[in-house]
Amino acid sequence: MNMKQTMAFMAFLLSISLSYGQELDTLKLYSQAFNQERTVYVHKPKFYKYKSDAVKLPVIYLLDGQHEWFVNPLLSDIQYLQYTKEIPQAIVVVIPLEQRNTECGIVDLHTKLPLDTFITKELDPVLQKYHPNDFKLIIGHSFSASFALYSYYRHPEYYAGVIANTPFDEMNLLVKGFMEQDPSVRKGISISIGGIANSKDYYHRKNYEQLKRDYPGFFNSIQVFEANYSAHNAVPIVATPTLLTAVFESFRSRYNHIAKVDDSYTLTSQPQSLAQELEHLQQASTIGPYAYPPEIADINGIASRYWNNQLEAYAVEIYKLGVSYYPKYYEFYLSLYELTFPTNKEASKAYLEKAESLLLRVEGHWDGKNDLLDAIQVEKSKNGW
Repeated sequence: MNMKQTMAFMAFLLSISLSYGQELDTLKLYSQAFNQERTVYVHKPKFYKYKSDAVKLPVIYLLDGQHEWFVNPLLSDIQYLQYTKEIPQAIVVVIPLEQRNTECGIVDLHTKLPLDTFITKELDPVLQKYHPNDFKLIIGHSFSASFALYSYYRHPEYYAGVIANTPFDEMNLLVKGFMEQDPSVRKGISISIGGIANSKDYYHRKNYEQLKRDYPGFFNSIQVFEANYSAHNAVPIVATPTLLTAVFESFRSRYNHIAKVDDSYTLTSQPQSLAQELEHLQQASTIGPYAYPPEIADINGIASRYWNNQLEAYAVEIYKLGVSYYPKYYEFYLSLYELTFPTNKEASKAYLEKAESLLLRVEGHWDGKNDLLDAIQVEKSKNGW
């Protein structure tokens, strides 16, 4: 296996681990709103260790963190949707509730609830060390779903959206409140509901159907998922993947127009100047109105399309952009080594040595790592380095 083949194989293996691996932080902080210490769990993408502070990630709040049956399937859904590039990598904040009914119980739309203050005022500053962007999504189920809608109602400038799985509590009050707000706020609302059968989600579905009759304008302006065959507690697991995909509908295709290729991996049109191509990339690096840079897989995909079409200078600049976002990711340096070797041996050597250093300092043990280090040694010896 030559150097390029080794690099490609290791990049493939690592892309899988980057998609599925997660790192977990346990945060304990004193809450003045609750007058006690509270614990939250922060799940970071595995590529988090490679990124610079310029990579600011969306935040997904998962309520009901005390229920493993609810949180674990949703975490798996999120990871799989990220692996399939349906949704972006994100900081997922799992928030356990201690007295669920009390903490989520809505008095009216103006009375402040400690849980709302805890999330938007106390927890938010603590999360700044993770360099989040302004895209924040809150997800709840049943009682916490109504709370999630309440919190979104109170802070439409803070949240980008809400996913409320089979809500019931004070829904008439909430719908009336949303109808009095700017219609643009409703674009961020997603609601799911279960089946009407007695063994499914009867009481919640009955209330939902009445609300649909009373407020057709509201339900026509939001995202709805009717899980007709699902029981109450199954609704989040069934509905959340679809609703998440709808929330991030444009994410998967945001770079499709850049270095577009056909089935044979040949560019379908001649690219514009390098500066223009980079400008197109920057303009596409958003989630709606929120800036979000290319992920590692995006950099590799775009650069490889240029590279495969003998546009090495374009590929070099894409990988350099990747290094600016992910300075500790060794594979970008290996690609730059190979791309710059024919024209700039000194720069090429520096890239190879940087990749080797990162493999030794940043990477833990994984199958094939030693093979890659051996391949680097062969390259250095072959070139007299």
